[in-house]
Amino acid sequence: MIWFAVPSIRAMAAASFLFLNFLATTSSIDGSSESSNGSCIPAERAALLSFKDGITSDPGSRLVSWQQEHHDCCQWSGVTCSSRTGHVIKLDLRNRSPPVSEFNGPDEQHSLVGQVSSSLLALRHCLRHLDLSGNIFLGDEMGMPGFLGSLQSLTYLNLSFMGFYGRVPPQLGNLSKLEQLDILGDLSHPSPLYSNDISWVDGLRSLEHLNMGSVNLSGAVHWFHTVNALPNLAVLVLRFCSLNAPSSLVHHNLTVLEELDLSYNSLNSPAAPNWFWDLTSLRSLRLWGCELLGMIPGTLQNMCNLRSLNLSFNNIGGDIAEVVHRIPNCSRKNLQELNMMSANITGTTLQFVSNLSSLSWLDFSGNHLSGSVPVEIGTLRNLTVLDLGNNSLRGVISEDHLAGLMNLKFIDLSYNYLEFTIGSHWVPQFNLVWASLSACHLGPQFPKWFQRQESIMFLDISNTGLLGRIPDWFWTTFSKAEYLDISLNKLSGELPLSLDFMSMIALFMQSNLLTGLVPKLPRTIEVLDISKNTLNGFAPNFQAPHLQFAILFSNCISGTIPTSICTLQELMVLDLSNNLLTMELPDCGRKELTQWNPSSNNSPRVNSMNYFTTLLLSNNSLSGGFPLFVLQCPNLIFLDLTRNKFTGELPGWISEVVPNLVVLRLGSNNFSGHIPIEILELGNVSILDLSSNNFSGAIPQYLENLKALTTSHSILSENPFEEIYDDKFGFTSTGLYNDSFSVVIKGQVLDYRENTLFLRSIDLSCNSLVGEIPKELSSLAGLINLNLSSNLLSGNIPNKIGNLRSLESLDLSKNKLDGEIPQGLSDLTYLSYLNLSYNNLSGRIPTGHQLDVLKTNDLASMYIGNPGLCGHPIPRQCHGPPGDLPTNSDPSQMDFLLGSIVGLVAGAWMVFCGLVFKKRWRYAYFGLLDKLYDRLYVISIVTWRKWFRNTDVN
Repeated sequence: MIWFAVPSIRAMAAASFLFLNFLATTSSIDGSSESSNGSCIPAERAALLSFKDGITSDPGSRLVSWQQEHHDCCQWSGVTCSSRTGHVIKLDLRNRSPPVSEFNGPDEQHSLVGQVSSSLLALRHCLRHLDLSGNIFLGDEMGMPGFLGSLQSLTYLNLSFMGFYGRVPPQLGNLSKLEQLDILGDLSHPSPLYSNDISWVDGLRSLEHLNMGSVNLSGAVHWFHTVNALPNLAVLVLRFCSLNAPSSLVHHNLTVLEELDLSYNSLNSPAAPNWFWDLTSLRSLRLWGCELLGMIPGTLQNMCNLRSLNLSFNNIGGDIAEVVHRIPNCSRKNLQELNMMSANITGTTLQFVSNLSSLSWLDFSGNHLSGSVPVEIGTLRNLTVLDLGNNSLRGVISEDHLAGLMNLKFIDLSYNYLEFTIGSHWVPQFNLVWASLSACHLGPQFPKWFQRQESIMFLDISNTGLLGRIPDWFWTTFSKAEYLDISLNKLSGELPLSLDFMSMIALFMQSNLLTGLVPKLPRTIEVLDISKNTLNGFAPNFQAPHLQFAILFSNCISGTIPTSICTLQELMVLDLSNNLLTMELPDCGRKELTQWNPSSNNSPRVNSMNYFTTLLLSNNSLSGGFPLFVLQCPNLIFLDLTRNKFTGELPGWISEVVPNLVVLRLGSNNFSGHIPIEILELGNVSILDLSSNNFSGAIPQYLENLKALTTSHSILSENPFEEIYDDKFGFTSTGLYNDSFSVVIKGQVLDYRENTLFLRSIDLSCNSLVGEIPKELSSLAGLINLNLSSNLLSGNIPNKIGNLRSLESLDLSKNKLDGEIPQGLSDLTYLSYLNLSYNNLSGRIPTGHQLDVLKTNDLASMYIGNPGLCGHPIPRQCHGPPGDLPTNSDPSQMDFLLGSIVGLVAGAWMVFCGLVFKKRWRYAYFGLLDKLYDRLYVISIVTWRKWFRNTDVN
């Protein structure tokens, strides 16, 4: 199963990628085909050469024909001249690799690098068409040049995806002849384009097409009134612009507007009424992610020209039948796109599709639809995209559902309760590019109708009930695929020894029954997950220069880790835990590198694996000293070597070589010697596990240097068990690459996964550590788990241990601790587990607060093996009253008592001094005493006489 970190973009980005690829393949690569026979103007030729001088890199070789000796610039690539005058009228240097969306931009590998030269001004009299789009490094870290506003003859200007930042120059408003303006921004840029005032657009009276997508217009309050004044505007694209919704609208002049895209602006209003429902000329309306609430209005019935309707990621609500009823009857037979992804729609029927005969894009994914998929869907011969994933649809998908879908390219029926019943001899008429059928039932046999789908780039058939061997044709049929997921099935047999003929970027085969060797991988692969199988080794020449994630845990892989791992310079995560690996890790020194790259023998230094962040090797039989492989991983964050056979001392260079380490787990090995004091310089460490080794000596001082444990805020910003990578399908998270790791906490072994983000733990148990527990331990206020059990520690428990306010589990058992138990333990309000057994502690067991509510079946077991202890909950009673103040009472209480006494004495002394030196104070003071004495005397005499009189009468 995969999850997408930006779910709102997933399917739309995928389908956009599909169509943009078609456009890329049908477009001309060389603009020179449009060039005329007109001869080149020398001044304009010089201007173009000057423009080329500003280009520092041309990886796509688009300017290779721009040479001094080639005199006719009209024949240069991307240049078009007038056949009558010879002037340059068109300059098209756009990056032909299409972007998927604003989130990841175009293909940077084919971008021109440099800057836009002002020499283009020499073309201003006749240049009508200028397209520099997609050259992200041509505008990188620069403002959009304002001099382009002087190219007065331009009718077409495209500066999209160029990496410009800052304010959109208002000089563009001088282009009075401009008919199309595209300045689509790039959301991945740290400082996107913005404009606080777009009144300059008023000057573009001829404008028919305006695309300012991803340009921040939050400060342009009157944006609508500006575009409303453009009489010829037919296309308006303002998605991702942070627009302010118009507060009121009496009338609009957009009578010829055909395409409107306001997607992902927080309009945050009821779906009806809104000004855009009155645009009867519209052919395309895109409002996805606009936070609209409620059913679409009936006025939509007036849009008889409507061809495309996209209301995804809004809270439309209601039954699907009512939604479809609002679609104009006059446009149903011409409607080509109906996209209602994640719109909170319910219902059971999709029978309406038979009336939408021209439909090419149908998307109701991510809703609450139930019932079956009607067989009438097979009549949509023009359908290209079918996405009904993430619903609750049930029933059967037969050949009849798919037989008529001759143009189908994209199908997603994943995460429903659908069963495919398609015969083994059926041959589909479509040729898929994208197929996502996860959690549908395809098995038990591998579906043979896939055998002819050789154009697939994305295939997800995980958790589909497949059994048996993977057919041989699978690998050849999908050799062009970039994403393959066949995980969570019961596929068996061996994998091919080599997959290097394939084009995969991501391959997921985890949780199957696969055997044999890990194959030789494609050079293109970035993500590999074959965990939870029974693979037993690596094929020869295990190399993959672009591999980022290698997830191979829980197999039966034996032998040594191949030295070719040293060549994986882009590797980020290696998980080989729960295998049968032996011997030492390669140290990736000069010897190993020379074996795979002979030219590295002359290099003065060994290359580092700078992207490597996670190394998980637990539960193997690896041996030798602390692995020198770590020396090549300066950015390591997560290191887990638990349950192996490593020996020797820990090197002092750990904190210097891997200063960013957050998780260091070396438990259950045979490490020995002292714990190096340098380990306390790992200020980011949140989890430190050195348990079950042979460490001796004292616990190092200066524990307060472990800064991550002094706060409750997590150093980890994301789950260390999660694969996240960026590819052409969008920013993608592929789930957890390891199930969990085990931590001894609260007297039991608990597994941690996502909650690793919040764990802060020190475990030094089961060693031979001596000396006292460092007093600096009390500074680790963020610590949740502390386990120092089964050592030889002596002395008192630190008095300030109550400062560990976040502590949930404390185990100091099986040591030689003496003295009394600090009363401060009762202040640990989160403490749920305490074990002080088998020490030499004495005195009264403290009570109160958290100590009285610890969750345990036998409270006395926490203190067993300490013959000097007395009081509840053990049977031995203490002598003396239970209220006696413990001899080691909290110093803060003693400070309060001492301060009170000093204050009382100081106050009394000030009054006494005042009476001695101030005569008026003395007279007033003693006069007040005399009056008080006289009053008390009279009251007492009167009271005594009344009492005596009453006695006589009686």
